[in-house]
Amino acid sequence: MSIKKRIIKTLKKHIYNVNVQYEEWLKSEALNINESYIDGRHYSSNIERQARFTADISRRKDIVIENILNKKRYTFNDALFIINPFKYSPLSGLLIFNTDTPCKVKYTVKGIRGSNDYTNCDETWTDRHQVPVLGMYDGTLNIIRYSLIDENGNETLSQTIRIKLPRTGPLLRSCISISKFKPSDSPFLIATGGYSGVDYAFDSHGNIRWYLTMPVHPYGVHLLSNGHMLVPDRRMRRPNYGNAHSVFAYEMDFLGRIHRNIFHKSGFHHWAISKENDGNILIATSSRYDTYMENAIDEIDKNTGKVIRSLNANELFDSTYVTRYDWAHINSFEYIPEEDAIIASYRNIHTIAKIDMQRKELIWILSNPVFYEKTKQAEKVLKPDVNIKWFFQQHGVKILERTNEGNVKKIRIALFDNHTANRRPVDYFDNVKKSNIMVFTIDETNMTVKMDKYIPVPLSITRSNVEFDKENNCIYAMCANIKDDEVDCRAKIMGFDYSTNECITDISCTNDYFITKFMDFNLKSIKSTITEDISICAGELYAPVLVTEGLPEKFDTEKYLTDEFKKDLHFNLYGNILQILCKDHNVLKIFLYNDKHTYIQYFDDTKQHTKIFKEHVYTLSIPLTNLEKGKYNIGIEYYNSDSETDSKNGLFNTIYWIEIK
Repeated sequence: MSIKKRIIKTLKKHIYNVNVQYEEWLKSEALNINESYIDGRHYSSNIERQARFTADISRRKDIVIENILNKKRYTFNDALFIINPFKYSPLSGLLIFNTDTPCKVKYTVKGIRGSNDYTNCDETWTDRHQVPVLGMYDGTLNIIRYSLIDENGNETLSQTIRIKLPRTGPLLRSCISISKFKPSDSPFLIATGGYSGVDYAFDSHGNIRWYLTMPVHPYGVHLLSNGHMLVPDRRMRRPNYGNAHSVFAYEMDFLGRIHRNIFHKSGFHHWAISKENDGNILIATSSRYDTYMENAIDEIDKNTGKVIRSLNANELFDSTYVTRYDWAHINSFEYIPEEDAIIASYRNIHTIAKIDMQRKELIWILSNPVFYEKTKQAEKVLKPDVNIKWFFQQHGVKILERTNEGNVKKIRIALFDNHTANRRPVDYFDNVKKSNIMVFTIDETNMTVKMDKYIPVPLSITRSNVEFDKENNCIYAMCANIKDDEVDCRAKIMGFDYSTNECITDISCTNDYFITKFMDFNLKSIKSTITEDISICAGELYAPVLVTEGLPEKFDTEKYLTDEFKKDLHFNLYGNILQILCKDHNVLKIFLYNDKHTYIQYFDDTKQHTKIFKEHVYTLSIPLTNLEKGKYNIGIEYYNSDSETDSKNGLFNTIYWIEIK
């Protein structure tokens, strides 16, 4: 070791009391590993921008960590601490060391800025320790005490370290203001999605304790039952009839490790959950080829990512209200494993519906019967109690309780009534400018419904959800997008005693969001490195099609894109995927061709219906896995509706090629 490196190491030990490294060091070590985690083929190109899959880099980092443990380089008293090891979770760290005998590790982050100490325990019984340290503070020295726990639960050794982390960005600084707060059993709240572009967790004193730097779609991250998150990437989409949804999502843990990329042809939008019985993932998507958006729910296999079955709202309801491309607008759902049924919120028809997934049939509909009296679904509508109030363009349906009393089956649900009707005007809308928490008990045997609770909250015109803390008997309105003139903030979290309706929690947020949930970090789901031989990619993207007729007759291989296109089109090779950053619906086709084969990727199978979405810029993805080996030139069919001349429209060759070996 050089004198300079020794001095740097000594300074680090003096400041941190531990051996500290950063993500950049871990990544440089990872890129020296020769393993290939794509598809066994080699891809080269003259495209300037090239990158590995993020999941590929995470896998290589895991091998580096395993090698460190194999060499037993670090001990309990001389441990390694990697700050933000997987790049996307800046307030995280990984503590690495070996012990002579197996034990567990517990750590405590000393509370500051009014917050209490935070303690978590890695329950894994091992002598090879890689402990995720989460819940730290930004912009300060974090005092962290970690200790070994023996088989009897006794603490045998302890060590205190100091870790300094950088400040958060300006959007997260002082973004939470708490006027009152009743503690919950969960130490943190996670706010995710929205158009502010931040996804973060904070504690009961408004201190940010975790945040994500991955560019996430405005619908936010989705928490899965295995302790991971499904994180749709807002950059990587495909043209649709309206809003182009993410076709890339990452299965990620809270340390920022990307376990795998998950692809979906039609894209992810508002909601995703894990099925409790088998772990498969239910996602909100679009039927797409019938020109409709945000109207479908797909079940994807937890291992392969392939679609097992799909539930299309157009096949459940008649055509009475199919008057726009996003006529249904699914925004949330819950799954009942014992019945293989879901309860879904259809925002643009003011409807909550229970559906049998196996038979693909409506079981019941919760909505004003007047809305359905002239439809074929009228007999499925629950008969309401006389004192019931109605919801409009609701979000966040949640099952609170299911009971069987004798031969009567009941279910209690909560929802966030946004109480706006601009997407689906109805005569019975009361124009009251307040949103509401609403709770209903549904008698599924007798097909009736009564309203249990109705709590007005500030008007939040879109997004939002309801949470229920059963242990503390509190119900929460997560007002995500406030448009209330009396409220001087962008979003609110309001908790109410369920028995008295007394407001016991009032939190103001300067950033909007999609939903907020209570949470804690499950170290067991985060800890394990991924070195087993499993694919880093799951699911499917629309792929290029091999055509026998070759290039179009009008395609002139000598007509190249000029420099004026450079500001409109940006090419990238991402793993085994060709990507093009461009404006919505401007790229119609991509040609990959040589003397033997011509493949065409079609992007002209949809049309944009909404002017605002036409202005969106995002990345198109062309998977190369089904192409025969060889060297391919890249051509393009381009149409810019804003161009006043034809010089930027038509068929063009590019200077780029891709070779597959």
